[in-house]
Amino acid sequence: MRTKGVGAVAGWAIALGAAIVSGSEWMHRSATRRYLGAQPDSGHGTHALVVLGFPARADGSTHPLQRWRCRIAARSMTPGALVIFSGAAVVGPWVEAEVMARYAREHLGIPAESIRTETEAENTWQNIEFTIPLIEHADRVTIVSSPMHAARARRYLHLQRPDLAARLIPADDYRPFEAWWLKTPTAAHELAAIARRRAGRIVVRVLGELDLQRADPRLS
Repeated sequence: MRTKGVGAVAGWAIALGAAIVSGSEWMHRSATRRYLGAQPDSGHGTHALVVLGFPARADGSTHPLQRWRCRIAARSMTPGALVIFSGAAVVGPWVEAEVMARYAREHLGIPAESIRTETEAENTWQNIEFTIPLIEHADRVTIVSSPMHAARARRYLHLQRPDLAARLIPADDYRPFEAWWLKTPTAAHELAAIARRRAGRIVVRVLGELDLQRADPRLS
């Protein structure tokens, strides 16, 4: 009986794990085309890619998430594209943009002349804000990260510079079950960010209604 019980628990655990991974895959796949530009991609003109940073390991070596984002950037490039790595030394002394740029240059063959770094951004909003001067010239703009994170960053560009957001084209960021062990925690993080944003909207709405009630007691 004990063997059967252990087997049943193991079976449920496997099923739950498969459901979590499948759900994460679906969310990332859905996100890859979200918040793109309104302009059709002609395939012509200058192209700039913004690669969102992530902290390096404690010894300064690249984190798996950094390497994944760099690989996405490498395969999303078009001839003559400019690749901008964005990220400060948010955790520890290692500047995220510089660590990722070095990895992309030395291990993925992205030419040094195609690379720029933005080393002041400490969060995703700033990744977009601080790279805008470097991408304003581009006819096409690509945001590079895991699919769900990239979608959030594209949304930020829509909020900050709708004219540039109109030029957004997709990255080659979704491949089935690629780095699935990274997609799952990333999906959880992005879902938490969505929940915080929605909760903030509710709070703002409630506070606004309370202000109206104080201004006009008849609304109470």
